[in-house]
Amino acid sequence: MPANLPPDYFVEEKKLRQAKSIDEKIAIIEKMIAIMPHHKGTDKLLASLRAKIAKLREEKEKKPQTQRRFEQFFNVKKDGAGQVLCIGFPNAGKSALISALSGEPLEVADYPYTTRILHTRMMRYEDIWIQLVDTTAIGDENTPMWFGNMVKKADVLLAVIALSDALDIEYELIMEEIKRYRPDIETKDGSLIIAVNKLDLTRYVSCLDEFIHRRGKEKIIIPVSAEKDVNLHELKEIIFRSLNIARIYSKLPGKKPDLESPFVMKKGGTVLEFAEKIHKDFLVKLKYAKLWRKDSYNGMMVSKDFILEDKDIIELHI
Repeated sequence: MPANLPPDYFVEEKKLRQAKSIDEKIAIIEKMIAIMPHHKGTDKLLASLRAKIAKLREEKEKKPQTQRRFEQFFNVKKDGAGQVLCIGFPNAGKSALISALSGEPLEVADYPYTTRILHTRMMRYEDIWIQLVDTTAIGDENTPMWFGNMVKKADVLLAVIALSDALDIEYELIMEEIKRYRPDIETKDGSLIIAVNKLDLTRYVSCLDEFIHRRGKEKIIIPVSAEKDVNLHELKEIIFRSLNIARIYSKLPGKKPDLESPFVMKKGGTVLEFAEKIHKDFLVKLKYAKLWRKDSYNGMMVSKDFILEDKDIIELHI
């Protein structure tokens, strides 16, 4: 009896080949088991996947405790549609802002250096999840252990500055730290967002206006209040746009499209690149594709090199 595995299975299979951490691999394999049909034709495959999980768990137990802690604290793996690294000076409100954006509380206090290790939270934006990483404050003696590596690999940097009369000074010091590892940050449009937090400090409103007037032409600046929930929806929109990604929905012939679990691609991706995300064999097996796009396409046939846009619906024919 043939396995007849669904396209979603091959998507997870590709993720498994790219996964690096043991926990990530186990989670993906468990999802593959949940997706695959369970019948006589899949018995051997099911047994093989369960054996892989057992082996991975055994390998995890053999890892030295110190190594596991290091990976957790200083080597955050990317998750979701993109990784946003939040940086700033003590009491800028990074943790409070991440808590407000994600809906999952982080430790927040009025004294400096509350955050001692890297913490992650997932922020929901419409139908995707975006990873937020909270960091130790700039100036913490532990910062050099992880800062450069995280700055280099993050998709977007979110610099959080507390509203005060020293906005320009903090901005310059943050940029000095960032440029040590990403000297081209000035020319990468959207890769850096400046969030001026604590808008409730109204006595510094004039300082904010002057700061935006001076810096707003060269950087994305958004005033927010994590405590009062001011401009948080707008910040989510900016983060999404800064990731420079497109959500693509798959459709099986004769069925309704899956509008709940989009595939995420970098903007400018083609139909053929989308097909490869489904399964590598589709690169040679793909015959044609149909496209649905709001107000312009309605099931029209498109070429393999056709460039996709956010919220396109694609039906592949192999």
